[in-house]
Amino acid sequence: MAKDVFEEEKKAGKEFEPLIVAYCCNWCSYAGADLAGTSRFEYPTNIRIVRIMCTGRMDPTFVLETLRMGADGVLIAGCHPGDCHYQKGNYMMEKRFDYIKKAVNSIGIEPERVRLEWVSASEGGKWAALIREMTEQIRQLGPSPFRLMRRKTNATIDAFKSQRLRWIVGRSQVKVEIEEEKYRQVADSIMQEEIERHMITGALKEKGPLTVEEISQLTGLQPSRIVQHIIALRRSGIVNEAGMKNRQYLYKLI
Repeated sequence: MAKDVFEEEKKAGKEFEPLIVAYCCNWCSYAGADLAGTSRFEYPTNIRIVRIMCTGRMDPTFVLETLRMGADGVLIAGCHPGDCHYQKGNYMMEKRFDYIKKAVNSIGIEPERVRLEWVSASEGGKWAALIREMTEQIRQLGPSPFRLMRRKTNATIDAFKSQRLRWIVGRSQVKVEIEEEKYRQVADSIMQEEIERHMITGALKEKGPLTVEEISQLTGLQPSRIVQHIIALRRSGIVNEAGMKNRQYLYKLI
C-alpha cells in the first residue's frame, strides 16, 4: 500500500519527502547538530530531533513506537565510543541496537530505516552530511510500510515490554558466562517466541475466542507453532479453552 502511494506520487511528479526522527545524546550529537545550525551547514529539513541524556537510555520500544507513529526512519546519535559522559552508555546502546535491527526486520520493515551513528560536539559538518545521506537513502526506500505490518509491530512492541525479553536484552549488555554466539542464538530464539506469543494474544484480544486455524489466518503463523505457544500460554495462566467450534478447541485470554 505504501509503495503504491509512492509510485502514484512519482507518476504525478511529486517527490516523496521522508520524515526522520533523530534521538540525540545531550552531550555530543545534540551539540553537533546545534553546531551545524550555527555554522550554517546546509542539510534537509526532514529531520525532527529529540534530545535525550544518553543513548544508553534508548529503549527498543522508543524506536518501534516512533515507526508506528509514522516516521519513515529513525536515527540514534551519540558520543563516540570511549567519550560517553556516563562511561558505558553508548556501548550498551551498541549491543542493544542489534536487537532493534532484528526486531524491525522481523516486522518486515527495511533495517536500513534505523541507524546508529556517533557524532561529537565538534562535528557539525559530519552531522549535516549524515542527514543528507540518510534522507536520500530513505527517499529511495519510499514511505514506511508500517501500515501493512500493524499487527506484528504491535506484538513486537509488547514483546519488548515483557519481563522475559527485557531481561535478555539487559543481560546481553554485560559480560555473559557462556560463549557470545550461543547467547545470541538463545536470545534471538526468545525474542522470536515472545513476538509470536504477543501476536497470538493480540489476535485473541481483538477477535477472540478463536480456534488455532483462525489464529493462523490472522497472524500468518503455522498451526503447529501456534499449538506450541498455546501450551506455554496455558501453563502461564494467560490463555484457556473456551468451548468448541467446528470440532476444534476455541481459546480465549484469561
